[in-house]
Amino acid sequence: MQVKTVLIVEGIANLVMMGLKLSVGVVTNSAAIIGDALHSLTDMANNVIAYIAVGLSEQPSDRDHHYGHHKFEQIAVFALAVLLAVVAFELIINAIRSYGEVVEQSWTGLFVLLATLSINLGLTSWEHYWAGRLDSDLLRADAKHTLSDVLTTVAVIVGWQLAARGFYWVDTLFALIVAGIILFLAFQLFQRAIPILVDHTMHNPDELAKAVQRIDRVEKVHRIRARSVQNSTFADVTIAVAPELSTEQSHVITEQVEQALAEHFDIDDVVVHVEPDHEAAS
Repeated sequence: MQVKTVLIVEGIANLVMMGLKLSVGVVTNSAAIIGDALHSLTDMANNVIAYIAVGLSEQPSDRDHHYGHHKFEQIAVFALAVLLAVVAFELIINAIRSYGEVVEQSWTGLFVLLATLSINLGLTSWEHYWAGRLDSDLLRADAKHTLSDVLTTVAVIVGWQLAARGFYWVDTLFALIVAGIILFLAFQLFQRAIPILVDHTMHNPDELAKAVQRIDRVEKVHRIRARSVQNSTFADVTIAVAPELSTEQSHVITEQVEQALAEHFDIDDVVVHVEPDHEAAS
């Protein structure tokens, strides 16, 4: 089993659930159920975007992308967040417009929604299992997303049943709740993608500099920078050493710098620039 295979299976399941929910929403005239169907549609779009992004991000470095293609996945996540936000605002507008409209009862529709709820529960457990087996952060995040679908469907069913008993305003309320959940998911995705896209780092530069400064024969640390991309962190360091050191001796120091940052901060790609420290020589 591969990450792409998991995404294909989930995408097919989301497409089926979207169709079922939309049918029930149209028959019952429930804004909340239609909103849940749109939520499933965005889930399917998420699977498609994730599938494409995984394929792009797995490509090795090339002439035009010296650092690889890892950020393509985060660009896809950002695009999905925008899509979710748009869907949420459309749902809010539709819920307000349909306020007070009669919501119909349908026992067949209730059975269909309960069936989609069961499918989502099973899908969440299955995806979480494979996320652990494949050690995929993307699948872990998507499994949490699918779990939120379960909670959304539960809220929709409760709101629909109350609205069908004459409390029509409840359907609008729960449609707004679903929109709020979708907006929260969009916010979480923005939080995940934006820091990587703008080269945010999880490491304190002062702590990195202290670790490098402790290495024998490193006279000064002129500059140290780091940036994170998914499970990888890149760093570039400029250090000063005694000018009388040979090239081979300086090279040994750079290897010690790389090893120190890898062991203590899990930074797996380090570029070290060595300069002579003329003040130490004088």
